[in-house]
Amino acid sequence: MLSFIVSLVSSYEQNHGVRPNLVYMNETHYGYLREELPGVRDHEDVTAILGVDIALSDETLRPHVAAVKFGDEYILSS
Repeated sequence: MLSFIVSLVSSYEQNHGVRPNLVYMNETHYGYLREELPGVRDHEDVTAILGVDIALSDETLRPHVAAVKFGDEYILSS
């Protein structure tokens, strides 16, 4: 899951010219991601490693990334 998200971030940045700041995933995806980071206990540490914030949604069938803006500024969801 970690390598998949890193790939999504990289592809998005190449295609859109801006780095995404949010990844959408469901709780199952998040669980798999946490399994790949056994020494990381805190959610903030997970987001720091990814370089993007995480939005959990049961409706997300496959992780995807986005650059979320409010006005002219890119924002994080948390």
